[in-house]
Amino acid sequence: MDKETYERQKAFAGEKKPSMQRRCVGHDYTERRMYMITMVVEGRRPLFGQVVGRSDGEKGSKEEARVELTELGKRVEKNWYDIATRHPEIEVIALQMMPDHLHGI
Repeated sequence: MDKETYERQKAFAGEKKPSMQRRCVGHDYTERRMYMITMVVEGRRPLFGQVVGRSDGEKGSKEEARVELTELGKRVEKNWYDIATRHPEIEVIALQMMPDHLHGI
């Protein structure tokens, strides 16, 4: 996408808000709900792993694109899945690790 097109489309996205201001004012976050949580490494450094394989690799093959986790990434993954052992009121449903961030439900 060229810079002119980007600048034209950017106006429709609205003003960017810091992440702590994206929360819904008045919503009770203590209620029983499903939440998607995103955490990003400071500076977006790829501390959790690296993408290996090919984007056109056949699903299930060694060539399929995937994230190979670093030792830190493996520890973060384990810690995420262990949340329920420390907080039985929380059910961990999913985790998607990326080199510089994660998404969890």
